[in-house]
Amino acid sequence: MADDAVNALLPVAAVVHIALGVMALILVQRSLEKEWNERFAGYLISWMMIVLGLKYTFATFIDLKIEDFTGQDYLEGAFTEIYYSSYKYGEMAMESIFFCLACVLPLVYPYPILQKDNVLKVTTAIIILLGVIIVPLDIFTEFANRDMKSVINWVCYFIWLPIYLRFLIGEVKYDEERAREISAVSLLLLLGLKVQFLIFWLQNLTGISKVYQARWIVEDGVFLGTVSQTEISTTIFASFGMILSGLAFLILFFGELWRAYYKGINGLSVSMSVIFIVGVIWFLLTVVVMDTATSCVETICEQFTQTFIDWFAFTYQVAVYLLAPLIFMFILLNYNIVDTDSKYSKSITRIMVLLLLLVATSSLIEMIQIVLPIPEMVTSALFAAGVVLFIGWEEKIMDKMITDQSNSVEAIGTILNINNPNIDNKEYLVFSMVTVALIIYGLLLAVLFDSMGIHE
Repeated sequence: MADDAVNALLPVAAVVHIALGVMALILVQRSLEKEWNERFAGYLISWMMIVLGLKYTFATFIDLKIEDFTGQDYLEGAFTEIYYSSYKYGEMAMESIFFCLACVLPLVYPYPILQKDNVLKVTTAIIILLGVIIVPLDIFTEFANRDMKSVINWVCYFIWLPIYLRFLIGEVKYDEERAREISAVSLLLLLGLKVQFLIFWLQNLTGISKVYQARWIVEDGVFLGTVSQTEISTTIFASFGMILSGLAFLILFFGELWRAYYKGINGLSVSMSVIFIVGVIWFLLTVVVMDTATSCVETICEQFTQTFIDWFAFTYQVAVYLLAPLIFMFILLNYNIVDTDSKYSKSITRIMVLLLLLVATSSLIEMIQIVLPIPEMVTSALFAAGVVLFIGWEEKIMDKMITDQSNSVEAIGTILNINNPNIDNKEYLVFSMVTVALIIYGLLLAVLFDSMGIHE
């Protein structure tokens, strides 16, 4: 059923993100010989994964409760009750903390914008300041400023795109050795954070995506008992963010085409071509269902067809719940961020690789089964075959990934002179403690605001 498809991967994503984040954190803590920004990037990515896992956990609880709602429950305000509950507050608090962590990552990796000895102190202070302000503000304003909140995450476009272009031009135009290692990881980081938006690149550039923004606001307003026309007509931050993501994709796509013309096709150029095709399909589908998409704002909300919802679930969920963790784990393992040489580290790495492969296989099979009428016996047999294959080959896959390791920090050193700050190991521990404190702060606010009935 279409309703089953929309959030089918939420529980899987919650478990995978938390498990991978914890294992990555263990590996990062043991990687004492890495450069300071590699270690800090490892800490940031690990905690970002854990926080996202917590966010998806709250979203899963909400989804399970909504599944049991009847029409009478909606009429009696059950949706409003769950929307203004500790579950929703907790979900949005974790999202706010994720944004705070994500806006710091471009400042230190792959090219360290901040190169002073107090870089960890400064970035930790930024995270604390943003977190303490944004978490309660988001709840107080009933999540009406979620688009404004995401503005802090635009820093990744303004930093990683210039870094990508600088070293792409250096590789193609000036034959700088190892420049590809830096441009590639910049592209991967952008995909890891923004791939769920980049697949709608053509919709975003043409402005068609705004019809969905208006529809979601109206749908929420209908269930909550209020519809804010002002909120619909003043989504300037959402509109600008859509245009920014569309332009960012075009820069990355044509950059990869330019490189492929001179240096040959590789995995990233193929991946960008796939996203290009998916974006075109999304644009065409939106044109077909435009009347349905705008019905909520113009007349009465009409439901999308099951095929359209399945396509959304398949593309969006695979992008945000599977591709994103796969990309970040590839960066951690392939770009020399974590230590994979010791016997203990290799064991943890093997578990991570096997977990990713099995979860990705089972989830893709489940999504395909939603779209295509394949019997469960067939999908079970395919999954069993995948388990046997991966158990036999996961070590070779891991060894291949680690053998071909890149090192963006070392590559930058061969091209540009950068300062290497002296960072005390205790500062990494302080950063982790601050992140844990922010998580506890968000959870406490969620519970307290719910118990006080702040929006009743």
